[in-house]
Amino acid sequence: MLRGIIFDMDGVLVDNAEFHVRAFEMFQQRYGVGKPFTTDLFGRTNKAILEILMPETVAEKGWHTLSQEKEEVYRNEFREQLKPVEGLLDLLAACKAEGIKCAIGSSACKENVEFIIDLFGLEDYIDAWCCEDDVTLGKPDPEVYLKSIAKLGLSPADCVVFEDATAGITAGNRAGCKVVALTTSNPRELLEKTEADMIIDDFRDISIERLRKLVG
Repeated sequence: MLRGIIFDMDGVLVDNAEFHVRAFEMFQQRYGVGKPFTTDLFGRTNKAILEILMPETVAEKGWHTLSQEKEEVYRNEFREQLKPVEGLLDLLAACKAEGIKCAIGSSACKENVEFIIDLFGLEDYIDAWCCEDDVTLGKPDPEVYLKSIAKLGLSPADCVVFEDATAGITAGNRAGCKVVALTTSNPRELLEKTEADMIIDDFRDISIERLRKLVG
């Protein structure tokens, strides 16, 4: 029985994959170091990403300081260009009307989650959230989803996870949830090779009825 929905944030609530990549590139140029950002890094924590892209700089300055600096670049440079994924607000309103609880389970930092909730006016729709700051292990480990579900007081079997990244799809699957993948950050051909139970382009392709049938 469908009782809860857990949303990843980047690439799910907000169509921002391009802007995060550009922010990483701008940030790396500032330090004059770094490997190219690749799509397999989507869904991972900044700690994991920075240790791959800029290991020497992380060793010198620490990942947390660098992460905060990079995310300030993202928020300051791209705020005006950030928009909700199509159909999101309608789905959230439908969930509220049907009494379905909603949470965010994100690899992003606390500041970015609060930033998006405030920017899009999601306070009345999101019942709980967990982020990078709340977990020991990042995706593909299911910790962030299990903690989000626990905050809602629900069982994984009664929840659907929305994801865009391969690591996040694996995390949702390992948490014991049905997983719906969005093509916002990765091509459908790649997502078809994952454990996703359904693939959509955006939230206009889904309904509460379809989600209930998916959960059973």
